[in-house]
This record gives sequence, C-alpha cells and structure tokens, in this order.
Amino acid sequence: MIKRNSLLSAFALMAAVAIPAWSSFADDIKAVVHDVRGNPITDVRTNCVRTSWETASDECGAAPMAPHTRLASVYFEFNKSTLTPEATATLNELLATLRHKHIGAVTIAGYADAVGSNSYNLRLSEKRARAVQHYLKVHGFEHSNTDVRALGDGQARTVSECKGLKDGKLHACMQEDRRVDIELSLLGQ
Repeated sequence: MIKRNSLLSAFALMAAVAIPAWSSFADDIKAVVHDVRGNPITDVRTNCVRTSWETASDECGAAPMAPHTRLASVYFEFNKSTLTPEATATLNELLATLRHKHIGAVTIAGYADAVGSNSYNLRLSEKRARAVQHYLKVHGFEHSNTDVRALGDGQARTVSECKGLKDGKLHACMQEDRRVDIELSLLGQ
C-alpha cells in the first residue's frame, strides 16, 4: 500500500511539473509555424508564419522591419509602359539612395488610369511595374524579396476630379494614376 501511494505521488509530482512546461511549449508551437527541425518558418518578407496572432513572439530571429515606405513614384505617358526621361532620372536618384541600405523587402506596384477596360489596364500596369523592375535590375539593384504588383485602375485617384473632361485634358488630369510606386522595408539597424 505504501509503495502504491509512493508511486502515485511520484506520478502526480511529474505531472504537476511536466504539464505546465508542455502547455507553454505547445502555445509557442501553436503561435509560430515550425519546420520539422523546430525552426520557425518565415515568409518572403522575413515575417514569422503564424497560426495565432494573439501571441507576440520574436522567435524568428530576423531583425524587425519597418513598415513599407514609398520611396519613389515613376509616371508614364498615356497608354505607354516605356520609361520617360523623367522616370529614368527618378530611378537613378533612387538607385543612388539605395546603396548601403539594409533592405528587407521591395514592392513595385503598377497603376493605370481609368480609361480603358479593367483587363487592359491590369495588363498595362503590370508592364509598367515590370519595366521599372527591369530598369532597376539592369542598373545593379535586384532583391530576392521583391513583390511586383499590377493594380490596374482599381485604385485610380483622379476619377472624380477628371469627370467631364475630354481627350488631352482628361489624359493630363489622370497623369497621377499612370504610375509605378516603389516601396521598401528597411531592416532595423
């Protein structure tokens, strides 16, 4: 009888010690997705892949990144995806500022004005974004975490301002929507 009570006491003591430790471990595993070796999995922007956003953890080990900051906007002529001299000058200035920066992620987002069909504007905005990406690559800037987006005319800003205008005046008014924005996140320094 004494042996049985001792054995039960030992099991109770082990359970009292092991269960809180196991539940803490299980919470960490639940919050951040791990590979088979127990390493945290990160997305292309080096953020932890999580299954639960309630648990804040910096176990990914990556330096924290600042939110995306728009560094430059490059503008295009109506119905064109070729870079203008002003656009190349803007990109050259951008390239000069990017030297010696610790960059975590780059977003190149192409836009189009509201003239034309949605599908055409989506293709045009992708061509514009790819033209900027190509220019940066040819001039020595290529980043593995680059996200090229074609947003078409879905985020056109000038539709209400330009309502009622025709031809050249309409195209001039919608200039702001014919652009590519270059944004990036800098790694914490």
